[in-house]
Amino acid sequence: MTTPTGTGKKPRDIRLDFFRGLSLTAIYAAHVPGDWLAQVIWARFGLSDAAHVFVFISGYAAAIAFGGTFVRDGFAAGVKRVARRCIQLYVAHLALFGCGAALCAGAAMLGVDYAAFLGISDFFADPAATIALLVRLAYVPTYFDILPLYMVVLAAVPLAMALARVDPRWVLGLSASLWLAVQIFEINFDSNAPAGRGWGFNPMAWQLLFFAGYAAARGWLPKLRRSNLLLAASILWLVLGVGAVSPVVYEHNATLGLLHDWFYAHANKPNLDIRQFAHFLALAVVALRIVDAWPGLLTHACAMPFVTMGRQALTVFFTGMVLAHAGGIVFALIGTGLASQIAVNAVGLGGIYAAARIAARLKGRGRVPATAAATA
Repeated sequence: MTTPTGTGKKPRDIRLDFFRGLSLTAIYAAHVPGDWLAQVIWARFGLSDAAHVFVFISGYAAAIAFGGTFVRDGFAAGVKRVARRCIQLYVAHLALFGCGAALCAGAAMLGVDYAAFLGISDFFADPAATIALLVRLAYVPTYFDILPLYMVVLAAVPLAMALARVDPRWVLGLSASLWLAVQIFEINFDSNAPAGRGWGFNPMAWQLLFFAGYAAARGWLPKLRRSNLLLAASILWLVLGVGAVSPVVYEHNATLGLLHDWFYAHANKPNLDIRQFAHFLALAVVALRIVDAWPGLLTHACAMPFVTMGRQALTVFFTGMVLAHAGGIVFALIGTGLASQIAVNAVGLGGIYAAARIAARLKGRGRVPATAAATA
């Protein structure tokens, strides 16, 4: 597939859009307390979840969207583009928190303490002090920690590009070393949230997943040859993952029960647990083999809504989080019966798809062709 003459842009990989859209849909479902859809997302059948997919693809897409600018237009131009995107993410983060707080205030008027569920009761207890921490990213509650993670790792892209001028292996070595330091010394940013925990997604650890995607897109990693042995090992790890997290499986098998206990005794998602990382890589190997064998799956009419949402990631994420919190409040008010499940998810999923279509139109793209340039 070729790029239209004169655009000078790299052809878009539809796989990125599809899997990012799919992950955003799963993230929406996972953030609606009481949503039945949350029981069928892949996090319920394995060690990794949609956040791993989203961060890796964000790194890959960032390399396409920004990496070329550093090479083509110079270092200063690349820094400017990254800074502009970080500012957009920062504004979105503050706006998302504001929307969440407003929904909590409305829920309180209806007798629902949704602020306690989101872990932002301290904001209502002392708004001035909390806002002061919020604006300098020193207050990062659990349900508002993905955009801060993305901001921090994206801000490190200029450093990565500078090191790559010397040798790309320096980027990979520094990234792996920082991840290892986190595992050894348990370093993290303070979230100033309840229980004194650090950030739910430790940027110093999750940068490894982001820059793995970035390095893959920039060609800094050797391409893996198609290997049936690797495929078999990946399938085995995925099967073990099902056994480790699915009660219907591990509760009826003593060995898998021990695997479940061992995994959860050592799991550390905030610091990018190596078992979850390996599970994500295994999932990627199998998924890519499937779409390579049947490429028509990604251009099927059923896949196109996910592709559309994946192309407008920030808009879809923001809208999805707002609708997820609104849906959780609705469930708290009227229950989680069949009718409310259908209504909440119809509005939620329909809303994020509509937001993606509107964002595309506002950007002057309409129906974005598969050859359009990728955006982070």
